[in-house]
Amino acid sequence: MAESQLLCIEDGLMPLAVPESRPQFYYSEQHRAALELLITDGDGAFKSLLKDENSQDFLSAREIKAITGSFVKYKPEEDAGGASAGQDKRDDAGSLHSTYWPQMSDTEVPPLDIGWPSSGLFKGVTRVSVHTHPPKENSPHIKEVARKLIQESSKVVAIVMDLLTDLQILRDLFEASKRGVPVYIVLDEQGAPHFLDMCSRMQVGATELKNVRTRTVKGIGLNLSVGRIPGNVHSKYMLIDGDKVMFGTYSFSWSSSRMDRNMITVMSGQVVDFYDNDFRQLYAISDKLDLFKEFHISKPQTGTLSRAAVPKRPAAATSRFQVNLGDATRGDLKVPAHKYHNPKYLLALGQIPGPTETLQDFFSKMEPPDPEPEPEPENPTEELENLTLVPSQPEKKESKKLKTLTFNTKRRKKGKKDQTSDEVIEENTANPSDDASKHTLTRDETQDSLKKKKRGLMSFFRRS
Repeated sequence: MAESQLLCIEDGLMPLAVPESRPQFYYSEQHRAALELLITDGDGAFKSLLKDENSQDFLSAREIKAITGSFVKYKPEEDAGGASAGQDKRDDAGSLHSTYWPQMSDTEVPPLDIGWPSSGLFKGVTRVSVHTHPPKENSPHIKEVARKLIQESSKVVAIVMDLLTDLQILRDLFEASKRGVPVYIVLDEQGAPHFLDMCSRMQVGATELKNVRTRTVKGIGLNLSVGRIPGNVHSKYMLIDGDKVMFGTYSFSWSSSRMDRNMITVMSGQVVDFYDNDFRQLYAISDKLDLFKEFHISKPQTGTLSRAAVPKRPAAATSRFQVNLGDATRGDLKVPAHKYHNPKYLLALGQIPGPTETLQDFFSKMEPPDPEPEPEPENPTEELENLTLVPSQPEKKESKKLKTLTFNTKRRKKGKKDQTSDEVIEENTANPSDDASKHTLTRDETQDSLKKKKRGLMSFFRRS
């Protein structure tokens, strides 16, 4: 037996019985034994057992009919032909049921492969609106609210439903799939055949099913020693774009929207994260329902982008930026000179054979070449004496008129000597018609150029 089973047998480890009067009451061993007797011997044996143990009848007539009608026996693990081989294998390896307790599922988690909006971000303040059937005053009916949410969707539509057979809602879902909106549907296993029947009546094709993923999920059920009582999925909600959720008692069927009294709630805000996580969990434990296989439709071909061929890198990279250290044993490997300037390349490539050079020789190579010297004059003294001043061309008109006014003023003050002040006022009058005078060199500029040339010759004599 497994270790967990052995622990349950030990004294003092069984949980204390919770009386029915407390809210925590959930499981009763008497109820489990009565259910097994109901399935094996019938309703009479079930009621007689409850009477003998002074227990009340906890099942209604409708529940008894549903349990007896949906009970499923366990399938045999092997048929008669393979019983002996299975028994020998069990004798060699021991009991598989008592030794194999996986901590994780053996099957892969189904991915949300056609897209899912990112979650975890703050979605704002929670807003709530409630709708009923029949509708209240100035309020739309519940089917209109559901269809409007589907038609306005742009990111994703995720539905958990027990029954999905309404033709108008199905058409809206397939139209959203045509627009490129991912549509995920998780149905109750018992309602999946009715969903397939309505889709076949609509004659859906590959275009409508391209962005639709459908899966089925079972209820929790109850496992007994003689078989299993399956459960149902009564969760009914729809996620829209990851920021809105519609939930309530409304099933997506014609009779539910016309004849039943229902109530739905549309919420937006941070509470949507709870439904987002719940849908991911249901989708992970669900079973695949391949609509293409059910309706014998070939899946549309999706084009794949071919990668361009990437040329292989040469064995020894001798480019300016890369050096292959794997071929360091080669003698003809040349390392760029600029890499020796960085000490890390000296450490990495220090054992590479080849000519080495000193740091002084390296810096001498890195210096730019000297410009070619100008030819020296044969007699520099003669050339210096032959330099003459080149007078500027006479101006046709005077560009500036200098008017110098000298004023001699004498002021006599008591206790002070006489002071004479000369004030010179120059008035410049520009001549706009004379544009040629701007391009002529004055005598001062000519003298400055000669002085610069003499300085250059003198520096040349000093160096020589």
